[in-house]
Amino acid sequence: MDETKPSSASASGSPAIPAIVAPQAPTTPPVWRKALGGIVSIAAIAAAVLVIFWVWNAVEQHPRTDDAIAQANVIGIAPRVHGQIVKLNVEDNEDVKEGEVLFEIDPADFQLALSAAKATLAALDQQIEVARGQDAELKYQVKAAEAGVEQSKAQLQQASDTSRRLQPLLPKGFATADDVEKAQTAVQVANAALVAQEQRLNQAKASLSNLATLIAQRDAAVAALNLAALQLSYSKVLAPFPGKIINLNISLGGYANIGVPVFALLDTRKWYVIANFREGELRHLPTGASMDVYLLSDPKRRFSGKVQGIGWAVNSKDEIDISHNVPDVPRQLNWVHIAQRFPVRIEIENPDPGLFRMGESAVATVR
Repeated sequence: MDETKPSSASASGSPAIPAIVAPQAPTTPPVWRKALGGIVSIAAIAAAVLVIFWVWNAVEQHPRTDDAIAQANVIGIAPRVHGQIVKLNVEDNEDVKEGEVLFEIDPADFQLALSAAKATLAALDQQIEVARGQDAELKYQVKAAEAGVEQSKAQLQQASDTSRRLQPLLPKGFATADDVEKAQTAVQVANAALVAQEQRLNQAKASLSNLATLIAQRDAAVAALNLAALQLSYSKVLAPFPGKIINLNISLGGYANIGVPVFALLDTRKWYVIANFREGELRHLPTGASMDVYLLSDPKRRFSGKVQGIGWAVNSKDEIDISHNVPDVPRQLNWVHIAQRFPVRIEIENPDPGLFRMGESAVATVR
């Protein structure tokens, strides 16, 4: 019978019974697939181990911290003389050059002091010239007075010798009382003459020493003149180095006091980063170690630095209070011990003055 024709049951309208197909046996995967799966698994595990080791090595050998800020040196611009500010040549956040005049203090008082010092020196120089003109005559007077003193000493010596010789002769009748009295009177006269000549010599020396006194006074007058000129120059306050003006909060007409900063100047010649590293990482940060620094204002740009040094002291919050006789140990339970951090000073080798700002956040990594 043809298999394509419907069965009698189908022709009669009764439902057809589907044929039962026997299930096929499962096929066994090839051996190479098992081997490939094992290899992939082992490779994945090895790769994970290598990644973990690489990350550990990077963290251990090349510590990194984002607890860092950019720093630069800042000084207060304080005048060395006091007075009213008559010129203010800068504005806040302005760039200045070394030697630029920042502001000026009223110079009137210092100009008067300088004029007075010049007048004092001129008058003293005139006195010195007069004293030098009299110097030759005064020296002659000193020489004459010295000769007079020597002559008076000789006369006194002679009178004293004569008096001593006549004294023993008086009891023997070889000399009269009048002779002895005359000899004693001669001694007194010679002594008085010596005293007078010595006074004359002292007066001549005093007159001669007036020139030396005036010359000594001139040194003091010159020092006073130089001081007045120096104070006048201090009325103009100059920038000691190139930098940026910060914290300018004073106007023209304000009063400046000696040693009191008027504003601050940021030194842009050298920049550094203070990075706080954990104490366990400090052994990887010897002095001179190369560092990579990134600023959060431009994180794609890398800057090079060198470790200048590590801070030797920080204020620990876990100190035991020993102010009393018995130590005070606070009762607390810490599940995790937080490592102490120490500041590491990193000098930047290639800073960008237009990008670096004091207090800016940074990231530091050991190269």
